[in-house]
Amino acid sequence: MIPQAFPVGGWRKRTVAVPRPQGEPALLRLRSRGPVTTYFAAPWIDTPQERTEAAALFHTWGRSWHPFVLPGRYTHLEVRKGGENGMARWQLDRLWREDVPALLFAWEGGPLELRYDCAGRARGLGLVHHAFDSGEPLDIDVTGTERGTVRLGGPGYVWVHSSPAGDWTLKVA
Repeated sequence: MIPQAFPVGGWRKRTVAVPRPQGEPALLRLRSRGPVTTYFAAPWIDTPQERTEAAALFHTWGRSWHPFVLPGRYTHLEVRKGGENGMARWQLDRLWREDVPALLFAWEGGPLELRYDCAGRARGLGLVHHAFDSGEPLDIDVTGTERGTVRLGGPGYVWVHSSPAGDWTLKVA
């Protein structure tokens, strides 16, 4: 297999190999190049022994970058157009640990309690804790709540997003 050079782009549907050491998660970001074209990001396992698609991780909206963690067990990512609107292209790129934006951060310590609060138009936060070694979701997965406290069991990536984009705070409890 020829390694995939990043960034990579496309239009409509394309499956992209995400080379890295076996089992290691990949930090990626995806965006639509148009304001009304949405895309879904669906992980795949595509090896000589297995070919399996998992449920979509998320969908894009607007031109903003959407950072995410591709768990280590997946070898490919399929980007496909969602809905009938728009005909813009999409772009997929790698993120490096030192370039992780505020919405996706790395926690390297032990257990930690975080307090979150949403304001404005946001209908709540999505908050997922991913393992460093595999990228698999760990002990928290909060979706759609406006205020609360969560506990991280230990180190990993923490992905925070609001839907629609709105004002929110995240603090050590």
